[in-house]
Amino acid sequence: MPTHLHKWTAMLGAALALSLPAAFAQGGEPISPAPKHQGIKQKFRLHDQNGDNMLSKDEFDAWHEAMFDALAADGDGFTLEDFLAMRMGPGPKGGMNPERQKQMQERPAQRKTARFQAMDADADAIVTRTEFMDFESKVFQDADSNDDGQLTEAELIEHHRTM
Repeated sequence: MPTHLHKWTAMLGAALALSLPAAFAQGGEPISPAPKHQGIKQKFRLHDQNGDNMLSKDEFDAWHEAMFDALAADGDGFTLEDFLAMRMGPGPKGGMNPERQKQMQERPAQRKTARFQAMDADADAIVTRTEFMDFESKVFQDADSNDDGQLTEAELIEHHRTM
């Protein structure tokens, strides 16, 4: 076989091998488990079950039911310590100035503490499923800036910027 055909065959084989995971993912089942941290754009795409680039209230609720289940393994609720321990963002990068790393860890902890307090409607230091889902329903309503009952990625990102 001439050399140019070997190269062409190798390139075609590589392209096919790279496309197989995407082809299998088309069925809706992820090939591998989702990473522990994902940015808001990746989370949005993951939970947009019908692929319409919008999150319905049902899709949003399913996302947050799963989040509650991850936070409250026993199903009864979660504490501030549980909530602070959940990694929700990328966190500070290695090799940075230690003082800067400390600052980058303090700000999210302050925001998460304030969010926990807002979720804990009865102030008993435990957020129940009902409290969590009620809070997230308010988040959905606040983020839905055009009141169409769906969230776009832009609406969700803008809402998270203001939190």
